[in-house]
Amino acid sequence: MSVTATSHSFAQMQQTEVPNSTKATDSKAKSREEGGNPDTEKAANSVLPTIVIEAKDNGEVIGNVAKRSATATKTGTPIIETPQSITVVTRNEMDMRSVQHLTEALRYVPGVTVDQFGFDGRGFEYLFMRGFNATTTANFRDGLSNAAKGLFFAEFITDTFGLERVDVLRGPASVLYGRGDAGGIVNRITKRPTAAPIREVEFQYGNFERERFAADLGVVSKDGTIMMRLVTTALDSDTQVRYPNTGGDRAHNERFYIAPSITFRPNAMTSLTLMGDMLNNRSGSSPFYITAPDGRFTNVLQSDPKFARYSTNQATFSYQFEHHFNEILTVRQNFRYASQKGRFQDLFALGYNDPDRPTLMDRGTYATNERLNQAVLDTHLQAKIATGPVNHTMLLGVDWNQTNAFMRYFEGYNSDYVPPPIDIDDPVYGAQPILRPDLLVQHSKQRIDQLGFYIQDQLKYDNWVLTLSGRHDRLHTKDSDLLNESVIRNKNNAFTGRAGLTYLFANGIAPYFSYSQSFMPQPGVDAESKPFDPSRASQYEAGIKFQPTGGKSLYTVAFFDLTKTNALTRDVNDPTGVHLMQTGEVRSRGVELEGRSELLRGLNVISSFTYLDVDNIKDTDFKGKRPIQVPTTMASGWLDYSFGALGYEWLKGFGLGGGVRYVGSTFNDQDNTSTTPSFTLFDATLRYERGPMLFNINASNIFDKHYVSTSFFNRYYLGTERTIIGTLTFRF
Repeated sequence: MSVTATSHSFAQMQQTEVPNSTKATDSKAKSREEGGNPDTEKAANSVLPTIVIEAKDNGEVIGNVAKRSATATKTGTPIIETPQSITVVTRNEMDMRSVQHLTEALRYVPGVTVDQFGFDGRGFEYLFMRGFNATTTANFRDGLSNAAKGLFFAEFITDTFGLERVDVLRGPASVLYGRGDAGGIVNRITKRPTAAPIREVEFQYGNFERERFAADLGVVSKDGTIMMRLVTTALDSDTQVRYPNTGGDRAHNERFYIAPSITFRPNAMTSLTLMGDMLNNRSGSSPFYITAPDGRFTNVLQSDPKFARYSTNQATFSYQFEHHFNEILTVRQNFRYASQKGRFQDLFALGYNDPDRPTLMDRGTYATNERLNQAVLDTHLQAKIATGPVNHTMLLGVDWNQTNAFMRYFEGYNSDYVPPPIDIDDPVYGAQPILRPDLLVQHSKQRIDQLGFYIQDQLKYDNWVLTLSGRHDRLHTKDSDLLNESVIRNKNNAFTGRAGLTYLFANGIAPYFSYSQSFMPQPGVDAESKPFDPSRASQYEAGIKFQPTGGKSLYTVAFFDLTKTNALTRDVNDPTGVHLMQTGEVRSRGVELEGRSELLRGLNVISSFTYLDVDNIKDTDFKGKRPIQVPTTMASGWLDYSFGALGYEWLKGFGLGGGVRYVGSTFNDQDNTSTTPSFTLFDATLRYERGPMLFNINASNIFDKHYVSTSFFNRYYLGTERTIIGTLTFRF
């Protein structure tokens, strides 16, 4: 078997080929260069026909441009043939920009709004897609839903060092995944064992006394049948969250991540990969700034450095099995079990209630103990057949997705547990101990059980590609209010579909049109402990993709019209600002432009533009209003140059890059009376590589622009300040 190996800074190839006897002339030297084993290949050549093995999640990558993705179809389809918008953020790009957090990876992706709550060191991955909140609903990992949401804070988070790439599919995607929301999905592709041994260690230091160690190590058995990999990181850092009048106390973060994996490939037809990981996250970063009585920003944090705590322990186990019966039939089965335990506590503002001291803000305490478990199993059969002049890639599958969430929610009303008020003109922190509240206000369990059956056919005739998909879901939910001893059970059935048509011109231009639907069970409950109804969405999308011969560029223009029912928004009657409520119907229309290209040798560019027209169209309270935190316009561009392309020896290894990001103004309230202004940020990177060593220094928001991401519920959320990170990497 000839296995194409790539550098660890690039994703694995989507397509590997098993040679037949007509290719037996390939030399052993060439085989070793490509990462294969010539002895096992010699045996395979004598007995195996020519077949194509398509990996599920990885795709052919050249620099910052990926040619294939399995996220939209589960079949490793070329991106240019997929009738829906896809962006792939490669490992090369993440390393180039020193990405430390998932939302940082998505900063230059069209249609995606990130960090709408500004800087948040707690690990939450806030993002909107095409105007819809996708913080948890878009969370997918290796083609399986990771979109489990607890009943308050609990949700699965990601360490980006453990990722090979990030695939962003915009628009409804329920037809293959079940729990795919209206805006799309973000599929995180995990690093897994490769045919080429990997040995890399990384030391990192940045402002706010950031220190991180990381290692990526891989080994391969002599016969190539067993491959192993270990990825780990350890982080110790302060943050930009700084408490006034404390001598400079800053919120502190600690994180540890470890992810072993092993692949067993007994022959060219079968492979089994086992993966596990553990992530421990500790944070005191509470990013809530109090609003003055007249609406001014105060730079006063409502929390307390000795009380705010966000602590999670998270672990997963998964396997990926694939077997090729012949050149026609392939079966795959993917499974993952994920679990998280969390303890959270913080303060919330109650208002200015003392007329004699109008600058005195009363505060309350709350705390939660939460558990979140999710099991996902996906099995599908792929068949490649021809009926006359039409070639089919057919998929028949079934998946099961079960989520269990448990929460105990406490508040402090007894005088012993009520924290002291804080004066915004003279804030005092840590003056007296604040006790964790012990009054149990909510004790809840929620179980969501979903079983889905799906079928897909990709028909290719001449230059036409027609994609037809359909899915039926059965959904059972059970919500238990253990405090009041009540249980609510619901059953839902839903059909979702997708149809798309693409025409492939010989010059690389591919116009397409598609219609897609989504059905999304919505975890959690409202302020009255009532479970949310599932949401539905439908979208029309038309666009053009252009990929010139050679595959070093990809340009996309997409127009879409997307409507979602039962959308969630922040509950205006909840003083903590964490509960949600359902609105009627939201429509999002817009256009997205994206270009990823190597303009000249060594010169790479990433550019995007997004225009969104998002409105509540049926809700009686907010009809005609734009949802909060949704900008109308976004634009970004990144330019990177490797000076080695000039041919001068003394410049070899040097690289320089820079980017600009613009985010338009947003509304802070559902009535659209308060606005957060637009902002523009600049990023830069400088790197030097020599032999086994790579040094990279990256700065985001390089001019240290101080801006507000949003403000509501008597709180301000500050944007991310200038962050400078130096990374020294050794490869051996």
